[in-house]
Amino acid sequence: MLFTVSFYILNILISLIIVLFGKYKNEKRTNYLHENRDPEYNPLVTVIIPTYNEEDVIENTIKTVEKSSYKNIEIIVVDDNSKDNTFKIAKSLEKIYPNLKVIQKKGKKGKPQSINEAMEFAKGEIILLIDADARIPENYISSHIFCFSNDKVNMIFTNFEPYNFKFKPVYIIQELYFNFVKAIFYSNIFVKMIFMGNGVFFRRTLLEKILPIDPDTLVDDFSMATKLSKMKVKEYYSTYPFIKIQYATNFKDLWNQHKRWYVGGFREMFKRLKEGNIAFLFYYLLVGLIVFLPIISIVLDILFKIGMLKITAGFIIAVYILMWVSSLDSRQFGIFSFPYSFLFVPLLIVFEYLVLLLSYIIGPFSKAVEWYKVKRVKG
Repeated sequence: MLFTVSFYILNILISLIIVLFGKYKNEKRTNYLHENRDPEYNPLVTVIIPTYNEEDVIENTIKTVEKSSYKNIEIIVVDDNSKDNTFKIAKSLEKIYPNLKVIQKKGKKGKPQSINEAMEFAKGEIILLIDADARIPENYISSHIFCFSNDKVNMIFTNFEPYNFKFKPVYIIQELYFNFVKAIFYSNIFVKMIFMGNGVFFRRTLLEKILPIDPDTLVDDFSMATKLSKMKVKEYYSTYPFIKIQYATNFKDLWNQHKRWYVGGFREMFKRLKEGNIAFLFYYLLVGLIVFLPIISIVLDILFKIGMLKITAGFIIAVYILMWVSSLDSRQFGIFSFPYSFLFVPLLIVFEYLVLLLSYIIGPFSKAVEWYKVKRVKG
């Protein structure tokens, strides 16, 4: 009994240390970026916005970029032959903004090829990739561009927050999920080069080294990340100022969105494995061990009664604590961080486990999962 209690307490303490260390690393890197920058640095910045059926959001997105305090920018919108009025709306804004160029896609459907084709027109020394649902504050571009005056900085990916958050379960578990990802993965405690492709800056010379992005990938950011990791590029995560994005508005969209992420990630692992990078086999097997640990524990306990369920319970408690602590500084939850975490972390764990389990099984072998775009909220 004493051993069991000590084991769980140790798990809790380790989880607390990991989250706090992750947050510390994120702030340390951010401070380094913003303390070593030159506000006189003024390169041309190309903002690339891939679009497909984005008539509800594309105008506002373009306008928020145009309102930037940093003016030496060009915007390239690549429309993936939308079936709605996206192209027409964006094209009409060319008459208002001379630095805006709107083109229609020629190649394979999907965001990766949109980025590839946009780079044929891009003239900027720095490239910013954002999604069509993004909103950025006026100082977003300038604050990060000045950081590139430091020759050591070749890419920056930025913090993000939702602008459509509501106190409903589907939004709450996304907030919990992303706070966990930022503290554990963006801090590079366990893995290197993990970032979201919405709000990422590249020095042009670096981005050109990893082009073209595989048009068939389901995860353009992870595909780029695996190449950058092989090149041993140092990434910088900036916690402020942050880009604003839309959260999925229903569980169907959230399920399909996360399934695309996980399936796409596993497919990329196998692509790198076929290229000779054996490390990705280890990563895939490690994820498999985590995914099947509860099932393995139940079977071994039934057959041999060796206490595996206690170990699994300890692991789940550790994950629970990681997710709970990482959400306590959420700007969306405010003073309600503790009760929301307490109530909704179990739902998040079950949801992500089921998506991950299915994706792990079908990921490397099935081509059935295609690019899935969540429903946009007008505005």
